[in-house]
Amino acid sequence: MKIKYSSLRAFNKARDPNKDKKYNDRAIERRKDLKCFLDGCNRPLTHYNGPGSLKLCREHQLMQRDYGGHGRYDRPYTFWKKDHCEECGHTPYKDNKKIAELPEPVRTILAMMMLHVDHKKVGRKDKYTNTNGVNHPRNLITLCQECHMLKTYTKGDHVSEWHSK
Repeated sequence: MKIKYSSLRAFNKARDPNKDKKYNDRAIERRKDLKCFLDGCNRPLTHYNGPGSLKLCREHQLMQRDYGGHGRYDRPYTFWKKDHCEECGHTPYKDNKKIAELPEPVRTILAMMMLHVDHKKVGRKDKYTNTNGVNHPRNLITLCQECHMLKTYTKGDHVSEWHSK
């Protein structure tokens, strides 16, 4: 299987973090008490202008898709994805021979795409919102596709509320 590297956005169109401009001292001073909006992160907002600079710390800013990462601003739970399945221990870039043969960063990108972040308990409100701690790292688990499907069906996560009435 041939992979077209030019078609992978994260491979050739990722934003270079070294080109981000640092905010001036006055702007940094105004932002000093503001924290990253992600549940479970208490770091100060980034000092660098760029995607996510209004709500994220530098570590999480660099994890966004714009920089070649897997984090999505509209889905805060994606910032807590691990590189292995927490249920069975599967690590795609180590366990899959085809992926292991690929060059970096393609190997990491594809391996991360094979893992899912699942909510242990879904809140009453939309699970994509940052309410009731549903997107806190303690409520999230990284699963491979097989473990995610098994958990979804054995726990009844696939049944919506209107089906159960």
